[in-house]
Amino acid sequence: MRPAHAPNDGGAFEASADGAIRSGPEPSFELMLASGPAAPAAARAAMRAWMGRAPTDALLIDALMVIGELVANSVRHAHAPAGSSIGVHAEMHAGVLRLEVLDAGTSGVVTRRRPNLANGGGFGLNVVATLSRRWGVAREEGTRVWAELAPAPAA
Repeated sequence: MRPAHAPNDGGAFEASADGAIRSGPEPSFELMLASGPAAPAAARAAMRAWMGRAPTDALLIDALMVIGELVANSVRHAHAPAGSSIGVHAEMHAGVLRLEVLDAGTSGVVTRRRPNLANGGGFGLNVVATLSRRWGVAREEGTRVWAELAPAPAA
């Protein structure tokens, strides 16, 4: 269960007295990861360090869940060439946290599917869709899956 919109104690983001979210000295984040089983955990750890003090614990938790799911999907489903990397980008702009994961895969299907309760699977993009304001896919020289999160107003 997610904590009720309490402030976090880290450092990169802060909410001003008027409730507007301002980013700290690091308004964007870039990371390149080797594709493999350790990539989702590495992405979450780096994202947590970058976000520091998010406007709310809920935004931090949602961001960590979404970035973990997007990177895990890239590892599992991208069909990227052997030895390729996964790029992670995040930035806060106008009160919206945009997360992006880029991989070299061009043939994988990126779509929500019905969760398989018997054998597992199918939960990732449903989690992303539930936690995000909106999300999408861009095909370029690979696949970029992005999601936008906006913190809920403090209670």
